[in-house]
This record gives sequence, structure tokens and C-alpha cells, in this order.
Amino acid sequence: MKNFNNKVIAVTGAGSGIGRALVIGLRAAGARVAASDIVEGNLQSLREYGGESELLLSKLDVSDNAAMKAWAKAVKSHFGVVDGIINNAGVALSCHAAEQPREQMEWLFGVNYWGVINGVEAFLPELLDRPESCVVNISSLFGLLSVPSQSSYNAAKFAVRGYSESLRQDLRDTAVKVVTVHPGGIKTNIANNGRHLNSITGNAADVAKTADIFNSIAATTPEKAAAVIIRGMRKSKVRVLIGSDARLLDIIQRLFPASYDRLLVPLMNVGTRLVLKRI
Repeated sequence: MKNFNNKVIAVTGAGSGIGRALVIGLRAAGARVAASDIVEGNLQSLREYGGESELLLSKLDVSDNAAMKAWAKAVKSHFGVVDGIINNAGVALSCHAAEQPREQMEWLFGVNYWGVINGVEAFLPELLDRPESCVVNISSLFGLLSVPSQSSYNAAKFAVRGYSESLRQDLRDTAVKVVTVHPGGIKTNIANNGRHLNSITGNAADVAKTADIFNSIAATTPEKAAAVIIRGMRKSKVRVLIGSDARLLDIIQRLFPASYDRLLVPLMNVGTRLVLKRI
């Protein structure tokens, strides 16, 4: 998708963070955008970026398959066509696997995994009819490697990665390009709005400061992340890494696939102690 001018792109989780930055970036590139978020109030600040003919704002729970299908129909009805879907909506959960309430895991999978599947299934029939279209699925650095207390998040993001890579192969002979995105630490509200029962290092202590720790070490702004994603869409990249942390840790995981965890946990513990001294 080298030219976004007048293209119609749907974005989930668009009310804040990377999603909001994507809407702004796509509008600047000339795209018409369908923006959705589970918190309707979060969308209101986007109204300045276009009128009804350029920007459609909708409340949406991506874990609700029927609601997703209804949204896809509304987007097609409003704009006439759809050229891309960016499945960006996501939530966070930190908890030891052995102590994790099943309902918490199902909540996270409903958004982070099934939200992606729902988005692809709802929009793919229309995308297949376009001469040029794209599916962008947001995985994570944690879709490349695993860390303590993130079993649900890791599982969902690994699943998004696997699903996306298979989907890309299934669509190889079509005009639909599939882009899988792996952001590192991004300065968004995902940690603030997450559910934290254990800290990122796997310890029970300082759980209340998990969001502060994450926000202190997150190195990339949503605007930078959105710019990298849009560039990846332009170049039809199959995998997009965002941030120096994602690029470095991806290399470490590739070099030490069976032992990277023994290298990462001490680094996280040291980093956490340093951050706690500042907050």
C-alpha cells in the first residue's frame, strides 16, 4: 500500500496510544479512517482530524464477534469500500501462571487474540475484493520471547504471531498483504489500564508500581511506533519490530533460544530496582 490517499483503513483501539497515533498518521497520509475503541469518550479528541466523510468514530468491543461484524458492515456502508484493517486493540495482565484466575486469562484472550481473529474474519471478504489491501496485526516483543508473570499475554501474542504468519501464506496469491507488528516498550496507557497481580519480574512485591516501572523504561512514543507501522505498510513488510529494545531482544532470543530467559530475568530485576529508586 504505497499510496494511502483516499484509502479506507479501519483501526481498533484507536482512542489512545498507538491506535490514536495511527489514526492521526493515516489521516495525514490522506487516508479515510474508521476508528473504534471500547471507551467511546477516548475517541472524541480525534474529531478535529476529519469530518464524517473522512473519519468514522465507533464504540466497539473487539472481543464481541457479532459487534465486530456489525462494525465492518457499518464501515463498508459509510465509506463504500475498505482497504485495510489494523487490529491494534490490546490489554495487559501480569500474574503467575499457577495463580492466574481463569476469567482473567479469558478476558485477555478475548481482546488480544480473539479480537484479532474477529477483525480479520469480519473485514477479509471485502479486502479480497480490493486491488490492493492489507491486514496489520499487532503482536508484541512478548510474541517473540517470554518473561515471568506474562503467560497469558505471551500466549496471546505468540498466537497472534503464528496466526498472522499462516494467514500471510494463505493469502500469498491474493492482493492482501499481512503485516505482523512486534512493539517493544511503548509509552501508552496499556500498563496503566492493565490488571497486575504480580510484577513483570515475577515477584509479588511492588505490584502496584508495575505500570510506573513499565512507563519509566518504555523508550518509544506512540507517534514513532505509528510512523514505523505505516512505513511497514507502505513497504509491505511481513514483520515490523518497533524500538531498539525489540530489535536487541529479538537478536538475543535468536542467538540463545533455549537460555535467553536466564539472561533476561537478572537484567529485569536490576532494571526494576533502578527504576524504583526514581519513582
